[in-house]
Amino acid sequence: MTTLTVTLDVEAVMRKLRPLGAQACQTAWRRTLKKSSRWIATQTAKAISQQTKIPQKLIKKRLYFFPKSASSGKVWLGLNPLPAHHLGQPKQTRTGVSVGRYHFAGAWLMRYRAPNGPVFRRLTPKSARYGNVTVAWSSAGEAAFTAAARQLRPRLLTVLAQEVNYAIHQALAKT
Repeated sequence: MTTLTVTLDVEAVMRKLRPLGAQACQTAWRRTLKKSSRWIATQTAKAISQQTKIPQKLIKKRLYFFPKSASSGKVWLGLNPLPAHHLGQPKQTRTGVSVGRYHFAGAWLMRYRAPNGPVFRRLTPKSARYGNVTVAWSSAGEAAFTAAARQLRPRLLTVLAQEVNYAIHQALAKT
């Protein structure tokens, strides 16, 4: 498990909001955290999808944002291997099974029990044992997540400045 921590000094930006009150500061920061977590999910999914040919929709399902407190949050990425049948509609061919952009040679589907179910492959060439086919993407996932975390600091400051500006304009509209 990789733990990434991003800390930054937002005092200069929050100084502009002090006259509006603590509630406006907290609301702006909470919106900044949510928008930044969605940005990390998008950037990570885009990078992983380009490297591994896994649809972004599947990767985003494994990314979660947990607000830890009013001032911090945690983004979690599940890196377990994906079952092959989750990549798209499995299709039996002469040489194996095609799913999405992948082809698994020597694999098969159980047509009658689960036609859209798991894709199977023999574990060793001469044994009767078989197992589910999965796609490992943990190394690409960690690399993409780390790269997005490195870009997070400037993104957080940009979004925070936008949220502060929004809060100021919202307060001016009320008066």
